Amino acid sequence: MNAIDESTIKRLNSRSFKGIIFDFDGTLLDIKNAMVKAIEEIFAENKIDFEPEASLQEIGALLETLQGYPLPKIVLNSYEIFKYITTFKDITYIKKILISTKIFAKYLEYARQAPLVPGARELLEILKNKLGCDLFIISHNKKENLLFHLDKYGILNYFKGVFGTDDLPALKPDPQSLEPAIKEYPISVKRSEFVMIGDMPTDIQAGREAGFQTIALASGISNRNVLLNSRPNLIVNTLTELIDLINASK
Repeated sequence: MNAIDESTIKRLNSRSFKGIIFDFDGTLLDIKNAMVKAIEEIFAENKIDFEPEASLQEIGALLETLQGYPLPKIVLNSYEIFKYITTFKDITYIKKILISTKIFAKYLEYARQAPLVPGARELLEILKNKLGCDLFIISHNKKENLLFHLDKYGILNYFKGVFGTDDLPALKPDPQSLEPAIKEYPISVKRSEFVMIGDMPTDIQAGREAGFQTIALASGISNRNVLLNSRPNLIVNTLTELIDLINASK
């Protein structure tokens, strides 16, 4: 059992949640192979040695930031953005920016072919049509990219709202980033009636600080220990495991 707080699952089955907010990349779209391929290609091109697991964690978090920032802001905030990236420790800031943008471009190219995370479609069906939840996506990816994938896999109709980085008032982990999903609900709807599901600590922090329940998915870029430190209400290793927990608690 991977539940920290089993009441989250019980509340899902009792239909006491109004809305579920998903991150997209790494949560519903399986982007791990696309990211690994992009990192390996650009690092080999630049003759950079790296430790795969640690680099995936660091670069994954970096790309999450880069998706939401225009290039001038990346340059202005380069010290803060790159100071924890140990893979880049002996590289100048200008080269860090160049390498990162190359990785990001390659990642976007390979991610066009990324599959859905196993269990994603089944989970959406359960949450929307069996448990009656409103479903949303809030992502640092651009809305046009989100719509491309949702249309490609025929799952757009599951979502009440889809919000990309171009729609957001702030970026995760700022809790304001989640406001677009709840702004049309009456004031009587409580924040505790919403759940944030994501694979990054920024997703969990944003949800927690917004007053939502949170579910961390450890099959994405961040490992289980990193996600546990963000204090989710519930952590699962896969979406399939989350489905099993929902079915088992009926």
